[in-house]
Amino acid sequence: MKRVTLLLAAGLILLAVAIVPTIRAVAQQTVVTDENVSQLIGSAKTPAEHEAIAAFFDEKAAKAQQEAKNHRAWGQIYGKPAMMSHCSYLAKANQDEADQYKALAAGHREMAKKAAEQ
Repeated sequence: MKRVTLLLAAGLILLAVAIVPTIRAVAQQTVVTDENVSQLIGSAKTPAEHEAIAAFFDEKAAKAQQEAKNHRAWGQIYGKPAMMSHCSYLAKANQDEADQYKALAAGHREMAKKAAEQ
């Protein structure tokens, strides 16, 4: 009985030793939000931090791209010159926004590569 308890305790210790680094790695993953992106841009040094920021900007680009698509479609649905002009203007603005976010994401991916080389 003592031997079984000892083996069980040893197994639990080995399991804990294997799990703790995984828990730490998950806890250290950078989550980028609208609230903390400015701070993270200023402090990013590691490839993972730059990749997280790039993913944040990819998401922003995808949303802006969808808005551009919506406005193009709505302009066609309205079919009236004034509304078509309005929707066309917004579609272009959203597309420009998406392009800028894509450029930011690409820039952070380049920074991630440089950080990995150091």
